[in-house]
Amino acid sequence: MSRPRDLGSAFQVENDFVEADLDTAFALLYAAEMQSLSGDHANALRAIEEAGKAVVDGQRRLPGLNDSDRERLSVQLKRVRDVIERIRLNLK
Repeated sequence: MSRPRDLGSAFQVENDFVEADLDTAFALLYAAEMQSLSGDHANALRAIEEAGKAVVDGQRRLPGLNDSDRERLSVQLKRVRDVIERIRLNLK
């Protein structure tokens, strides 16, 4: 007899992926800041665009999370998205 799939594990995997997307976005924002400080605005903008894609990926994964994780990570993704938009405007 097969065991039912442990949904808690599935939720945790999706949670881990969203947190990885947030980590990626933060790393790219840091890279963009360093590139901007060194005068490399073209690469800074590319890093910002990639950070935005990481946030979109995280948002796409939110429906696979349990309610409390979805709410918590949704707020974090929105904050990062807002930071990305502010930085993008400053770099243009």
